[in-house]
Amino acid sequence: MYDPSVFKNQKVNEIQVRKPFFLYIGSRESYKGFQDLLETYSRYKDCKIVDLVIVGNLLTTEEKHFIANLGILNNVQNLWNISDEQLSMLYNQASAFIYPSRYEGFGIPLLEAMACGCPIIASSIPSTIEIARDVPIYFEPGSNESLMNALEQNSIEGRDSPRIAKGMETAKKYSWEKSALETLDVYKALDNN
Repeated sequence: MYDPSVFKNQKVNEIQVRKPFFLYIGSRESYKGFQDLLETYSRYKDCKIVDLVIVGNLLTTEEKHFIANLGILNNVQNLWNISDEQLSMLYNQASAFIYPSRYEGFGIPLLEAMACGCPIIASSIPSTIEIARDVPIYFEPGSNESLMNALEQNSIEGRDSPRIAKGMETAKKYSWEKSALETLDVYKALDNN
């Protein structure tokens, strides 16, 4: 769950991953675009120096074989059972958070990444655009060429992009406290009718 007190831009050194790295978080069902990400990443010109960190469940044997066949097994790290604080540290260290999903509901990882000042590369889908607006570098869902272009653009922009400050401001607009107060206002308005 997105907690503004945990997910924030900060200097961190507590979680050990090889750097630099792209960050992927979540499940890996087909609609998540995970296989597209792996295929594109394997052809990325800097994949031997920029790792891919996958946070979620352990990779399956099938996924490990797929990654090995792409020739990137030594450049992919899989982390699981990590705390929100550790996840925040990863966002703060990542070269970019990659969100390749073909469809989603409300994207909490987008808020977490923005709050931490992490660059975002995301598929151009309605829910992402609604939440993150023009903060991410967008690519067409399912298009490996478009994703490759986004990876290249991110390598040019880096963490000094104006998108970062814009994302941090956008993330401030979301919180459980704010949602609760807005819900309470709705109930009060209904009660007055």
